[in-house]
Amino acid sequence: MKKFIYLILILNWFLSGSTYAQNWYKGNLHTHSLWSDGDDYPEMIMDWYKANGYQFVGLSDHNVIQNVDKWVNVPHQNDRRRTFDRYLRTFGPDWVTYKRGANDSLKVKLKKLDEYRSYFEEPGKFLIIKSEELSTGFQGKPIHINVTNVQNLIRPLPGNSVAEVMQNNIDQVVAQRRQTGQPLFPHINHPNFYYAIKAEDLMQLRYERFFEVFNGHPLVNNYGDSTREGTESMWDKINFRFLQQGRPIMYGLGTDDSHNYYFFGPEFSNSGRAWVMVNAPELTPRSLIEAMEAGRFYSTSGVLLKQLPQHNKTLTVQVQAEPKVSYRIQFFGIRQGKTTAELLREVSDTSATYALTDDLLLLRAKIISNKPKYNPFMPGDVETAWTQPIVQKPVPQPLASVSPLPNAHAHNDYEQSRPLWDALDNGFTSVEADIHLIDDTLYVAHERPGFKNAASTLETLYLNPLAERIRQNKGHIFTGYNGPFYLMIDAKTEAESTYQVLKKVLQRYQSMLTTGSRTKNQNGVITVVLSGNRPVQTISKDKNHFVTIDGRPSDLGKGYSQAIMPIVSDAYPNQLSWRGKGEIPADQFEKLRLLVRRVHKEGKKLRLWASPEDPVVWAKLREAGVDFLSTDQQELVRDFLLKTNSN
Repeated sequence: MKKFIYLILILNWFLSGSTYAQNWYKGNLHTHSLWSDGDDYPEMIMDWYKANGYQFVGLSDHNVIQNVDKWVNVPHQNDRRRTFDRYLRTFGPDWVTYKRGANDSLKVKLKKLDEYRSYFEEPGKFLIIKSEELSTGFQGKPIHINVTNVQNLIRPLPGNSVAEVMQNNIDQVVAQRRQTGQPLFPHINHPNFYYAIKAEDLMQLRYERFFEVFNGHPLVNNYGDSTREGTESMWDKINFRFLQQGRPIMYGLGTDDSHNYYFFGPEFSNSGRAWVMVNAPELTPRSLIEAMEAGRFYSTSGVLLKQLPQHNKTLTVQVQAEPKVSYRIQFFGIRQGKTTAELLREVSDTSATYALTDDLLLLRAKIISNKPKYNPFMPGDVETAWTQPIVQKPVPQPLASVSPLPNAHAHNDYEQSRPLWDALDNGFTSVEADIHLIDDTLYVAHERPGFKNAASTLETLYLNPLAERIRQNKGHIFTGYNGPFYLMIDAKTEAESTYQVLKKVLQRYQSMLTTGSRTKNQNGVITVVLSGNRPVQTISKDKNHFVTIDGRPSDLGKGYSQAIMPIVSDAYPNQLSWRGKGEIPADQFEKLRLLVRRVHKEGKKLRLWASPEDPVVWAKLREAGVDFLSTDQQELVRDFLLKTNSN
């Protein structure tokens, strides 16, 4: 590891000793039916995908979720009537609801997702993921964003630019994920559809991790033209910018975007043109999304791989070769000091390896066969696959204009667009991460991870970056700031065992900590606060504990010193029912003030989690003396505190 760089492997193979069985699941995330502008019935579409070896499909119709009553007219066109006849013949009159009227009119009631999914779904074999394509535009440019595993209908929002329209709608997806607690993610569809979205637009996005590097619709211009770049070139440019900003990289999806199921050919948008192969423990939305967000997948139009290509610091490509088919494996990368990707090596073989060396910022592979693609996106296409990149990235340089905010706490910081870096750039002096002990390693995640992801360990996401930021700032988190900085660690696994492993990990970073085994020359700046499952007695008796304790109101009066328990936390609803509407009831405000006085009397600070994300509420919390505003909305809290502090 270089002095000025720490290595983050965004994609990785299992760590040694993994206890999690992994499976390959084939899926398409972008599909249309008669619920919007597709030309066939959902059941017929699912029947095709299941029969053709897919394990999951996202039926993503435009601005609609299949949970309302919907009747469609069947035109007199021969192909539309034949489509209906085929539907009726396949599923039978007891299943199909339809009405015939005057002049041979015909209406069909579409089945809702909950009505037909049980017909197809089988545990571990086939899954339908509830999805929506948020479809809007800007000045005539189509802007479409898929939402995988959407829970509630999202209505598209406008904006004042292409990037702003995308961001406004991505923010809605992020908000729903936080509100529901369910895993879901947005992905940018076909950026070159009428050349509406440029790489420069995508570079501005927060919380966006996926876009379609290959889409099977005939109008999406995957390959660009003589004056406009294709999606692969865009992909590399976006990731170079994301690396500069310290953002997680963008992953490339292959999708069908199928609309046409009766006519076939390059002029139609048909099924089977591209898909993703996901390496996940089980076939559930949560498991698939967790795996995809960790980059444990590749995209393909036909070439299949034997294993996940990413292994430690290398890409190892092994093709499931077909008889009489030849393959070229191309490695693309961006070298240190360069701004564009280049072809690093091409191998005519079924296996090849390339290492992510110190002189490379990014590395990905493309596998090209000589097998003509059946029903191709464009004439002459051959079956191809794309791996996800692996990267190493510099720690972003500190912003000179940041104002440290002693009252700002980043709740579930790891779910931000840039874990840790967004909090530091916004001046937060307290960040929170949930941890799970799996074997002897601590992983950061809200739910227990389904596999071991080296990019999501406590050291990778927080301890190494904090050590580097302190080095950058010559002993400080923020230049010139001598106040406390808290790293709150919420233990989700058993208290004693988690603490013992955490203690061992923190020993390697004790020079930057304010607690633990110390010498006169050490001047630590980070106070680690253990929340969640806390072995309170063990820590309080441990002379070299390395962590402090996040207390509860019930811990007050028990003699725990400020050095052992610097913070007391509670759920907002345990103290207040007021949500910011109207005046706060006097008795609730007085109850809060009494709690503040009890906490402050012991020299501790008070934090309330799960408080409403509302400046009206924040104002009353600060008026009562609550020390930390615990938030997911970092920029809003930053602006609120800066304005409040300036008055």
